[in-house]
Amino acid sequence: MVLAGSGAIARHANAQDNAQWPALLREDLRVAAIGDSLLKANADLCRNTMPVTGMVLHSADQYGSGSMQARFANGPIAISTIVSGSSSAVAGLRPDDAIIAINGHPTDALAAPFQGNLREAAFALLASQPVGGPISMRIARGGSEQEFILNPPAGCHSLIEIRVESGPRARSDGQIIQIQYAFAGQLDDQQVAIVIAHELAHSVLEHRRRKEEAGIDNGLFAAVGKNRQANRRAEIEADRLSAHLLANAGYDPALVPAFWRSDIGKDIGGVLLESGIYPSHEARAQMVEHEIALNLPQRRGPTWPDHLLVLRDRGFAPPDSSD
Repeated sequence: MVLAGSGAIARHANAQDNAQWPALLREDLRVAAIGDSLLKANADLCRNTMPVTGMVLHSADQYGSGSMQARFANGPIAISTIVSGSSSAVAGLRPDDAIIAINGHPTDALAAPFQGNLREAAFALLASQPVGGPISMRIARGGSEQEFILNPPAGCHSLIEIRVESGPRARSDGQIIQIQYAFAGQLDDQQVAIVIAHELAHSVLEHRRRKEEAGIDNGLFAAVGKNRQANRRAEIEADRLSAHLLANAGYDPALVPAFWRSDIGKDIGGVLLESGIYPSHEARAQMVEHEIALNLPQRRGPTWPDHLLVLRDRGFAPPDSSD
């Protein structure tokens, strides 16, 4: 699925069994609602924004020829679920509505990306619509077409997905944030928000772009020389900014150090912790406590962490003693 704003299950044919659907949908909707709150609350901190509709999309080409195809009776790109209280819910959109056109752009002209599905193309089109203006949605429902007008708020430009496949428990590439399904199932809502906030901080601080401009390897040689220094610095920056992102969304930023000291937090790191890219869990907790004491003493938003946002226009340097 893809949400125009947040929350999506990146699934393949092996996850199409209808018996799995209710559990996947519940987790998808939970992550969507939490992700939406963070994207909207921090829109002013992001240089790249998009409309946050609360609409979760999926497409028929994600699934094989099984029973899931019945959900696409109205068209190949459909709504999977909708966040309660979102602009899509207020406008009257429903699950299983098919998306025929977005602001006059027909979806039957969309092509799936090289390694993806029509859902990604639909998300890109929806996310590219002007922020702050109404969005017209042409919908097919029950054999007829209807037009709905959405008035979505702005949010950070990021797609937040639950990933069914194995891999890192959480990651960000600057545009897409993924949380592994099994991992998300171990977390309560506050812990999900902490994980999303850390990954969103990477996007807000434009770490992918900054690493590419500095020639930093984020893959095989990530833990070698200047790559290790830059990747460690990025993790430190993301930990510190995550406290501000959470505060802006109404969470207590003190949840972050508590998370890194919890059994679940201590279980995160693996190779990245052993390589020195991640600081120790206690060091992460202490750094965030230091950030809160200096820059979030009241432990609530709104907060404008300019001392961190200014780093977007600087190159990477080794961490200094103030970190």
